[in-house]
Amino acid sequence: MSSLGTNLIQVIKDKEFQAVTKDLTEVVIDSNIAEGLLKDVPLLSTIIGTFNTVTNIKDKLFLKKILTFLYELKSISENKIEEQINKIEEDLKYRTKVGEKLLFIIDKCEDTDKASLTGLLFKSFLEKKIDYDQFITGTNIIEKTPLPDLMFFIENDVEELELDNGGSEFVSYGLMEIRVTKPNIKVGDEKYYGDKYIPSDNEILADRLEITDFEIVASISWIGQILRENLCKE
Repeated sequence: MSSLGTNLIQVIKDKEFQAVTKDLTEVVIDSNIAEGLLKDVPLLSTIIGTFNTVTNIKDKLFLKKILTFLYELKSISENKIEEQINKIEEDLKYRTKVGEKLLFIIDKCEDTDKASLTGLLFKSFLEKKIDYDQFITGTNIIEKTPLPDLMFFIENDVEELELDNGGSEFVSYGLMEIRVTKPNIKVGDEKYYGDKYIPSDNEILADRLEITDFEIVASISWIGQILRENLCKE
């Protein structure tokens, strides 16, 4: 996978990359993979050649996910791509090369829809809208969130949900987090218990306290906000 990762980055950095990706629609990807025509495109043959012969279903799906990912990187300047990728490659904090990391991420995408979302998020990184750590965190969320739930979250401006109304699921995905509202506390007058009953201090305190406006809800997380802002297609 290391050599394929290197080839992937070479393709993304290539000056002809934009000219090729602008023509990569889903129909073109499907038909060309089926007919084996993509290997005749000089730039893409760098990647496809790694697979030798794309005959089994697993390789075809993986290749389709890679091409779908690449399609979302259209219309980015060559300079931006070069600058951002080189910055990560030269950072000692990251031991896994960008190309290899991208392949691991794309391979984990369950389908081309998630590969497309991953491509959009990487595009935001290349355009300096998010940093590399945010990209990596975001791809983890994309991977573990069921696609219907993910698309609902992205396409709707839901800021808060009750935990028993879908909120707990979004919290488990990382798209939301638990938020506890600040309660309003009032201390009332002391209650008269009669001459024969002596209440405990805790009972007296409980009877005098009035707590209102206390809620535990699911609220959009910082990474949820980033995904919504960068993955919502107009």
